[in-house]
Amino acid sequence: MIKSLALAKASFRTFSDMPEQHTQQRFLIGQLTFDPNSRELSSATETLYLEPQAYQLLSLFIAADQGQLSRDQMIEQLWAGRVVSESAINKSVSLLRKAFAQLDPASPYIETLPKVGYRLCQTLTAETPQQQKVDPVTEPAITTQTPAPAVAAVKSSGFKTKLGLGLLWACPLLFFVWWFFITLAPAPEQLTTPYMTAPVPVSHAQGVEYDLSLSADGSVLLYFSSQAEEKQLLLQQGKDQLQLLSEDNDISTAALSPDALQILWVKQNPQGCVVEWFLLAKPEQKKTVALCNTDAVVKLSWQNNSKGFYLRDRADKTQPYALSHYRLDTTAKQQITNPLSSESPTGELAFAESDDGKKLAVLRYLENQQTLLLILDSSSFVVLQQKILPLQATQIDWLGNQLLLSKGAELLQYSFDTDQLEFLFYTGRTVQSLAVVQQQIYYADYELDADIWQHDLSTNKARIRIGSSKIDRMPRVNHKGDLAFLSQRHGKDQIWLQPVDQNEYLLADLPGVPAFVRLQWSPDGESLIFSKDGALWQLTVASGQQRVLIAPEHQVEVANWIADGSGIIYSSQQSGDWQLWQLDLNTAATTQLTTQGGYSGYLLQGQLYFSKFHQDGLFQLDLTTGEEQVLIADFNKINWLNWSLSQGQIYYYQPDQGIRQYQLQSTENSLLLATPERFVHHYAIENQQLFYVKAGLPKGDIYKLVPAGGKK
Repeated sequence: MIKSLALAKASFRTFSDMPEQHTQQRFLIGQLTFDPNSRELSSATETLYLEPQAYQLLSLFIAADQGQLSRDQMIEQLWAGRVVSESAINKSVSLLRKAFAQLDPASPYIETLPKVGYRLCQTLTAETPQQQKVDPVTEPAITTQTPAPAVAAVKSSGFKTKLGLGLLWACPLLFFVWWFFITLAPAPEQLTTPYMTAPVPVSHAQGVEYDLSLSADGSVLLYFSSQAEEKQLLLQQGKDQLQLLSEDNDISTAALSPDALQILWVKQNPQGCVVEWFLLAKPEQKKTVALCNTDAVVKLSWQNNSKGFYLRDRADKTQPYALSHYRLDTTAKQQITNPLSSESPTGELAFAESDDGKKLAVLRYLENQQTLLLILDSSSFVVLQQKILPLQATQIDWLGNQLLLSKGAELLQYSFDTDQLEFLFYTGRTVQSLAVVQQQIYYADYELDADIWQHDLSTNKARIRIGSSKIDRMPRVNHKGDLAFLSQRHGKDQIWLQPVDQNEYLLADLPGVPAFVRLQWSPDGESLIFSKDGALWQLTVASGQQRVLIAPEHQVEVANWIADGSGIIYSSQQSGDWQLWQLDLNTAATTQLTTQGGYSGYLLQGQLYFSKFHQDGLFQLDLTTGEEQVLIADFNKINWLNWSLSQGQIYYYQPDQGIRQYQLQSTENSLLLATPERFVHHYAIENQQLFYVKAGLPKGDIYKLVPAGGKK
């Protein structure tokens, strides 16, 4: 066993140099089992999916001699030798210790060695495939989705994990097929790819580097660098030669021309949005070459001949993004795409011109986590080819005659000629932007987290209510103080619950395909409703049971309870445009309430208070007389998901101000809380307690992938 463990550790050490590579080995650590292939740490009754940092650290412990790591080794292998704080190291160890303690609280697993580092202090044994139990596989029955309470869910999760692992070791071929259809690519070690060398760090600053663009020969790099509230636009020539171009926070994005002589950037603030052009040799001679909209995340990219550019923009947040082409010599504009909102709610995501300048690739987001890939002729902008990809790609560039796509932390290669989508590399963090020069792939990655804060309005004091290294959002509180929220702790959106004075736990997985949902408590505080894939669902907290209240064909979007619990007000496009409808829970009858638009509404004493999808303002409709009036004129559309009406008070968010309170009886309008730092527009108010989401500081760097044998 000692010899087999040494061989396994050596094999694991080879794979641990590259994030997320699959091994054919599991390890017994004390009373627990670690599966590097699925990133799961398991006890006899519970399984945890390890967060990336905890997974990487445990991988290093297993590969290390005598299970011992110094702090210098951790810095070198976890952070690629970059300067990090003591707190960052301590946090990594703490995350792994927390996972061990949750599964086996009676045993220590990581020992601190003063002035040395840390050691894995439990017995480590390699588990061979022959030792792994194979459970019988039966055909699953088709059932309605009824998640069990938290404790039962943990046990079920452990059983399913064991069943899946048994199948994995008994039949590797089935696992390969399963993995292929999930990722649309072979597992990394089974794919012949030139990008299996370690990525080369290009930037080294603290904080995050993003929005990179390169010259055609790769010698000059432009990118943003941000730390805390400081934001810089940097030009990098060579490895260490940096030039500061701007520290203006109004510059939202920028791009370097392929000839490395020109800069385009977007200056964006509430007063306006412009695209400015200038020569690097004459930065003082800036010229406005296009106008854009303030209500958009504008993107731009150069033509490869450096004579024009492409701009992604939208009229307002109710419209999908479209793509336009601009010529610098004539300043002529030509809109080249016009996605319909019904076909593509978001519109154009990303775009890139081929190296020869003859083709333009465009990614367009579709519903149900699909992406439409379009290839246009760069002269006529006629669609030459198109393909629906069963994944949500977010970035694109050309890799020779093929296309390089990013999906989360994965880099994929797609060929129209063979209709093959292949895995290339796992970056470890989400890819924010990428560029390719002579088969060398540059990418900027990032990692985000978000915490839920609780602000006591009576004492004006705030504290973290929910904190983790993942994204926790959409807080919803009932009158008892129970907090429901969405979390991505297990790599997907799930509904979690933190009862008063208790720890949070997983309440339920979301049904259907991955997508954003909005939660709301019932008036009695016993259940939650949410819309998903057009249907309206109700989740009973005590049992964990989910049921459909309104079928998908009704196209439910935003749903709110009537205060007495007798029904639900919801928005739908079933009559053409967004209108509000009422569901009577006693009779199951539905009634259309608005005819001039409605998106999120509450019913109180015969009065409907509501917002509209395409129009700012909060409106009041008397259901008896049919008279409609504007109640709050400067009510911004950004309040679609979070504004609420409770006990005669309307709570809403006003950009550049904060969260406001409007009293229906007195019409007094006051500011409750100025916009918190890094505020995410998810909030809820109950019993003088304001819950809101605050994003953490993003982390990210720029790397270069060089084909094996290529120049670095």
